[in-house]
Amino acid sequence: MRTYNVVRTDTWIMALPSDWVQKPAADKVSVYFEAADGTKGLYISTWSLGDDDHRTAEEVVQSFKANDWKALQNMQGYEWKVVSEINDVGGNVCVNVTDSLAAEHGYRTIGKVIAAPPLVVRAAFHDYACGDYEVSRSYFADMVSSLRFGREHI
Repeated sequence: MRTYNVVRTDTWIMALPSDWVQKPAADKVSVYFEAADGTKGLYISTWSLGDDDHRTAEEVVQSFKANDWKALQNMQGYEWKVVSEINDVGGNVCVNVTDSLAAEHGYRTIGKVIAAPPLVVRAAFHDYACGDYEVSRSYFADMVSSLRFGREHI
């Protein structure tokens, strides 16, 4: 049985396996966590949209999702396939989870975008050594589902 630690910021909260540690992120806008063995990682960032941005939560989520897909498509030598996608709209909050796999490289990403304008949380879960999709799906399920806005932002 895996144990989890609750990680929270002013904006979001989630559960991460207790063997995951925070490491420096390659970009300046994300927080990066990695499994102890280095085979799995998570980039997570929070965005505050400008006052002049009047898009709905769903429009914002679709824009972030499109940018993430474009980044995957720009990875030379990788052929990405969307395995599943969930889009949930409720009130002023929209959540999208897109599960993608580059099977020939054993690389899986799960993108989760939560928007309640002006706030957006974008997470990219990575399985750099996905040899068995079902094992990976099971491993990440609790983490992905646990990520949400903190109570004050709902």
